[in-house]
Amino acid sequence: MSDRTAAETVRLSKIKRPGGVFWFDLRRAGQDRDGTWLRGPVGSAWGAPHDRGALSVPVVVLLAPDRPWAAWWVGDPADRRVEIDVCRPPEITDGGWRYVDLELDPVWHEADGRVEIEDRDEYDDACRNGWMSADDAELARTTAQHCADLLRRGTDPWLRRGWQLLGRAV
Repeated sequence: MSDRTAAETVRLSKIKRPGGVFWFDLRRAGQDRDGTWLRGPVGSAWGAPHDRGALSVPVVVLLAPDRPWAAWWVGDPADRRVEIDVCRPPEITDGGWRYVDLELDPVWHEADGRVEIEDRDEYDDACRNGWMSADDAELARTTAQHCADLLRRGTDPWLRRGWQLLGRAV
């Protein structure tokens, strides 16, 4: 994995329809065959349409422009987990990355190995209110199931790399 841009801060923008743009100022952690790795140590800035603050736990994010999901390793001592944001494929921007959230989020909880798909209510609202096209809705359903299966198997090497990088994000 290349580390030459490790200190560079990049903005990751997560677009929620109709909620607006949520952003995170993260640092480049490297790039490999699985995508671009970003890390957010405790204290990294974040913002939302009506709030802003600093991360209280470390995170690591894996993104690739050809994949309809972004993986987040969350170092919350009360619930260490991998969260996958199902989304339209992330795009590289001048200042970092952005993606449109498609609401469904497969999550693996380290404590008990449980995998669940969260935010079905937000997904249903987005479909019902026309904030998501039928194509995006289908992409969200199929990708969420695929990613939940990946998390249940737990054999993909990038899952281990995320935990390793999270240890360095503290």
